[in-house]
Amino acid sequence: MLTSLHRIAERKIEQYLKEGRGPDLSHWKNKPLPLEDDMANVPTSLRMAYRILRNAGYVPEEVALQKEIVRIEDMLASCSDEKIKIKQMKKLDFLRFKLETRMGKKLRVDCDSPYYSKVVGVLSVPEK
Repeated sequence: MLTSLHRIAERKIEQYLKEGRGPDLSHWKNKPLPLEDDMANVPTSLRMAYRILRNAGYVPEEVALQKEIVRIEDMLASCSDEKIKIKQMKKLDFLRFKLETRMGKKLRVDCDSPYYSKVVGVLSVPEK
């Protein structure tokens, strides 16, 4: 059952389309809507909740981390103060590490890694 406001809105929409002021949507007639590729990996039971959150402006933590990484990289390219650069490079390393762990990648600890000396120091067994 439509309220009077709904009826008025329906009439306005019909009038708008009759006058030809609306966009040409004939190419969509009898065709399914395009699939959202970004929701392909989301379980069907969670898709509506994710869509509501996305439309409200909330993004997954991984996306926010990637945006922050790009912002810091851009800032580093134009920064001239060495102290600020060093601080931001440490922050960048941490954000990259956090993003890798959030995405399920294993922590790489090789001799080039900033964590290598810390891990070796903790794991080293003193000789007797």
